[in-house]
Amino acid sequence: MLDYDGTLAPFHDDRFEATPYPGVEDRLSVLSGHSRVRLVLITGRSARDLRDLLPTAVRFEIWGSHGRERLSADGSYELAALDPLQLDALQEVGQQLSGLGFAAALEMKPASLAVHWRGLEPEAKERLRTLTHSVFEHLIPASGLQLLPFDGGLELRSPDRTKGTAVRQILAQEPATLPVAYLGDDLTDEDAFAEVGNRGASILVRPVARQSSAGFWLRPPQDLLEFLDCWIEATTDALKDAPASSAEASP
Repeated sequence: MLDYDGTLAPFHDDRFEATPYPGVEDRLSVLSGHSRVRLVLITGRSARDLRDLLPTAVRFEIWGSHGRERLSADGSYELAALDPLQLDALQEVGQQLSGLGFAAALEMKPASLAVHWRGLEPEAKERLRTLTHSVFEHLIPASGLQLLPFDGGLELRSPDRTKGTAVRQILAQEPATLPVAYLGDDLTDEDAFAEVGNRGASILVRPVARQSSAGFWLRPPQDLLEFLDCWIEATTDALKDAPASSAEASP
C-alpha cells in the first residue's frame, strides 16, 4: 500500500506535473505483473486524477480522497458520497475563496476541498491560511466537516474516512498471514501507519525524518528504489518456491 505525493513522487507546485521519481514506474510495473501482489495506492487526490498520472501498463487499485473513492484495476468505481449539506458547504467555501482571488489554489474533489499553498510567497500563504480558517469558522461548523492540515495546505473534508479507514478495509479482505507494507510521508498517513500496527511494516518516506508512528524511515529516491527492488526480489522468490497450482490460484 502506497501513498503517492511525497512518497512515490516528489512534490511539485503544479500537482498535475508531479510525476514519480525515475525508476519508480518500472518497478511498479514489475510488481503489478505478479499475480500474488495486491498493489494499492491510497491518496488524498481524487482517484481518477491520480490514474491519469500513471501509465496504463501499471495495474493497481486506487483508494482516493482518503479512502472515500475506490477505483479498481478493471476500471470499476465506488464513491462513499457526502450528504447534500456537506456538499453545499464545500461549494460555499470554494465560492468564497475564489471570490477572494484564490481560485487557482483550490482543488475540488468528489468529497472534499483542498486549499494548496505550495509555491506561494510567505505573505500570500499566510493570507490564504487565515482566510480559509475565517471562511470555515463562519460558514461550516454545522456541516460536520473539518479543516485538516496536510503537507502544503488545508483540506475541508469529513473525518469519518481516513487513509487508516482504507487500510483497515483492505486488511480485512486479506489473510492475516499476508506480508503487508504501507509507505507514506504526510501527516495524513499517520492513521494508516497506526492501522498497520504489528500486522506489517509502516514506512515513512521523506528526505528528512520527523516524529511518526511509522516503524521505519526511507530517504527517497535511493532508499525507496532499493525497497521496491527488495519487494520485487522477495515476491519473485516466493513465486518460485510456491507449488504451481498454489501460484495459479492466488489472487
